[in-house]
Amino acid sequence: MEFVYGIAETVLGRLASHASQEVSLAWGAQLELTKLNKTLSAIKLVLEDAEKKQVRNPPITRWLGNLKDVCHDVDDVLDKLEFQKLWLKVEVDNCGKIKGKVRQSFSRWNPVVFNFKMGHKVKEIRERLVEIDNEKREFALLEVAKIVEDHHAPQGMHDNKRETDSLVEASDVIGRDNDKKQIISHLLNNTDISSEENISIISILGLGGLGKTTLAKLVYNDSMVEENFEMKMWICVSENFDIRTLIRGIINAAIKQKCEDESLDLMKKRLQDTLRGRKFLLVLDDVWDTELIGVTIEKWIGLKNLLNVGANGSRIIITTRNSSIALLVNPAYMHPLEGLSHKECMSLFIKRVFKKGEEQRYQHLIEIGEDIVKKCGGVPLAVATVGSMLYLKTEQHHWLRVRDDDMWSIRNVNILPALKLSYDALPQHLKPCFAFCSLFPKDYLFQGHLLVPLWTAQGYLKTSEKNEDFEHMGIDYIRQFCSRSLFQVEMDLKTTISFKIHDLVHDLAISVAQVEYSTINFRPSSALEMVRHVSISEKDLLGEEAQVPDFILKSKKLRTILIFEDGQMNQRFVKTCISRFKYMRVLDLSGSPLEELPSSIGSLFHLRFLNLSSNSKIKRLPNSISKLLNLETLSFWGCEALEEIPKDIGNLINLRSLVITTQQMYLPKGIRRLTLLQFLYFHGCVNLKSLGEEIEFLNKLRNLWISSCNNLESLPPNMKRMTTLDTLTVDDCEELQLMMRSGEGPQGLRSLIIMKSSLEALPPWLEDSRDTLQSIAVSECHNLTALPELINFKFLEQLHIEECSKLSAFPQGLQCLTELRELNIKGCTKLSKSCKRQLKGENWLSKMASHPKITLDSDVDTDDEEDEDEGTPMMD
Repeated sequence: MEFVYGIAETVLGRLASHASQEVSLAWGAQLELTKLNKTLSAIKLVLEDAEKKQVRNPPITRWLGNLKDVCHDVDDVLDKLEFQKLWLKVEVDNCGKIKGKVRQSFSRWNPVVFNFKMGHKVKEIRERLVEIDNEKREFALLEVAKIVEDHHAPQGMHDNKRETDSLVEASDVIGRDNDKKQIISHLLNNTDISSEENISIISILGLGGLGKTTLAKLVYNDSMVEENFEMKMWICVSENFDIRTLIRGIINAAIKQKCEDESLDLMKKRLQDTLRGRKFLLVLDDVWDTELIGVTIEKWIGLKNLLNVGANGSRIIITTRNSSIALLVNPAYMHPLEGLSHKECMSLFIKRVFKKGEEQRYQHLIEIGEDIVKKCGGVPLAVATVGSMLYLKTEQHHWLRVRDDDMWSIRNVNILPALKLSYDALPQHLKPCFAFCSLFPKDYLFQGHLLVPLWTAQGYLKTSEKNEDFEHMGIDYIRQFCSRSLFQVEMDLKTTISFKIHDLVHDLAISVAQVEYSTINFRPSSALEMVRHVSISEKDLLGEEAQVPDFILKSKKLRTILIFEDGQMNQRFVKTCISRFKYMRVLDLSGSPLEELPSSIGSLFHLRFLNLSSNSKIKRLPNSISKLLNLETLSFWGCEALEEIPKDIGNLINLRSLVITTQQMYLPKGIRRLTLLQFLYFHGCVNLKSLGEEIEFLNKLRNLWISSCNNLESLPPNMKRMTTLDTLTVDDCEELQLMMRSGEGPQGLRSLIIMKSSLEALPPWLEDSRDTLQSIAVSECHNLTALPELINFKFLEQLHIEECSKLSAFPQGLQCLTELRELNIKGCTKLSKSCKRQLKGENWLSKMASHPKITLDSDVDTDDEEDEDEGTPMMD
């Protein structure tokens, strides 16, 4: 039982918070809360020792599980106290217009009845906690003082510049040159092909963590391989060798766009039409579906026969950790991948632990490192994670503690000791975030901006500031995981990040998450009443009348239900979930064929995250949604039939993110009361005429996004009041007039994005943000003929201009952009040509803080022989 310390810390923080102290409770409940706080504080002192000793003492695991369960119950009680406080705040609304409605809606929150019930509940929980406190004496646990550097910024906040890429950098890979040469020689050797088939197979076989995927990427991106194949496709298979999914994925990779979900016969035909007569390379990465072995070999034969329409010389590379699968596909060549040599492992370890050249100063640490690396068994993933864990730690005791840890002697078929050590070394606030990722399928591509609200809904993001930007904080958490080699970066931009998790790291997440989590890849066999988070797949929801799976019904205190693989909640499923699981923090109903949402949704007062996106049949929503006072994230994106948003949406005073698609022409005035709102997105509001003056009152709003609102005529008239607005995005809004006068626009923008606009010039109010603007992106503005003078935008870091064909030249001032990091011009031939000439004539690059990445149209030519200026590459 892991990360109990972090949960206890969260609960203690809430107990001491102003919110719980402000509510007056009868029955001595306030005294009971004080006693509960004291007891839990005493238990917290031994939790670190307990979490360490549970590895060899299973009863401690049970004890920690009981403690975690009590902590969650305390958290639920505090939620009720917080809800009462929010209710009182709404009831005494300044307008005074909704008091009657609210009092009627929340009549069950009668203060006398509420206080009586809460008093009993708190006393019952404290008695359970006293029993747990008494039981801890049986384990002889030691009180461990917290070491600040192990659990706060220094360890978790180190240099995050070390990043990976989906297209692996060969220079970052150690010790795989010979493996790469051998595979390429077989890949390009036509003698490996039988006379009867156009395709031959190469299997890469090896244990998890050895680098099979990395090796396949090296081969896939090699220049000789690029030249030899007309078409390349990369598919991540993992544990689900499903023919339909594979065919769709191969088509998507081949045509570089999403394939429509057609019948299987039509997709098979499209696949063959796409590949017929073309020499292709297909990588099927991470194949390990055990059903494929012996039972359903027809799956493989059927897929191979479909693919055999390719030209002679086509190849398939399969990576797998299972020798039976490696042989089953009848490979022309099988490459068994071995571990790295000790010398290669040391090179990788030193690269992870020290900044370049600094290792010479720490020979005494390298000697300890030799012993640590030997324990990693030649597995690169193990070396990389344990190396990242020690990065910038130069005190000898840290290294000795890792070398001598008991974890090295504990063998788990799925978990590498080095990975468990890396998890144990995480700051406490990151551990539940890591465990939450176990809910997602293996090889899932995580999008940071979608994951962070789920973490936030569970209370995992730690901050002392009430109005903290949780999105930025969550993205920082993800980068910390990446810097420790636990997450693998696929894309990293300034405000968002996407990543994957290695299978072995995913196994680790499952291991530390049980039994509180029931995931697609792991179902607890017992203690189901302690499960709080569940993810289910399409397989769990069969047929139109799908019932809630039995294993979920046994979990009485669920906080999360996530559905993957296009699984859809039907009306019956939704009603059952709402009526049964009153403690839910996260409810994702996106993409479901729902025609209405039950009014009982208002009873889920713990709810923080409600996603109704892409419910295209819903016309109306119950106004009971306005009772969800704890709600932080709410999305109606893509609800094209929705006639109006709930009229009392202003009651949701805790809302931080709101995404709206609606048929209505004007917004309800109550929106002005969402004063904590930070992200507001209007999409496909086809009848919306005006945003009105309502959003000018959202004094915490940081990000305003407007897309496909074709009848929207104007922005709010006094956006200068929106002093916190950080990012403004306008996309495909034909009638929207952006040309307000200078002084009327937002005053402190950092990012402006304009796409598919009829603008002839960028708005003059952009000058109002000259001292803050860091990024400008303009795309598909075909009437745009001029850019603003750049001389005043001295803090601009990114300038992206795409498909603006009438732009012919930059205004004066390009040489003043000394902070520029990226200049990207595509689809603007005249502008690119002018820019190249201007760059040749300027000496401004010598003044830059760092050499910018400059990307210009590849078909542009000038009279100059070189497309470089002072070493800065012109990257096509």
